[in-house]
Amino acid sequence: MKHKIIKQYLKIYLCVLVFLILILNIISSQSISFIYFKFVNNDKPLTIAFLQKIKTLPEYEKILEMNNNIYGSTVKAEIIRQENTKKDLINNLKQQLTINPKARDVLYSLYQLNLAEGNTTKANNYLRQARKVDPNLNFEN
Repeated sequence: MKHKIIKQYLKIYLCVLVFLILILNIISSQSISFIYFKFVNNDKPLTIAFLQKIKTLPEYEKILEMNNNIYGSTVKAEIIRQENTKKDLINNLKQQLTINPKARDVLYSLYQLNLAEGNTTKANNYLRQARKVDPNLNFEN
């Protein structure tokens, strides 16, 4: 008698669990980011931004090759061009710092650029320097 009751409760538990999993699956499938749809619908600027974000991942080369097949070799060229533009901007800001090491806006710009590049140590160093120049400023981290 106890075994039958336990089996019934187990069946009920499994049915409820399967039902919850199905509900969660439906909910998660409906909340797909609009970025995914732009990516799927061949939005080239978004694709380039996406590729720049995943550059350190092992799948990068495969995804880059796939997008080169869609857009041609201009994707890789655009990624390199944007990287070089950002490097030039950073170098220009560093040159400005040699002229005026206490230029708080330059320091803050270097903070933002390095943070976007994932160089948090360098970014925090520039933020620290900017706060030394003007402690009354409240920069967001």
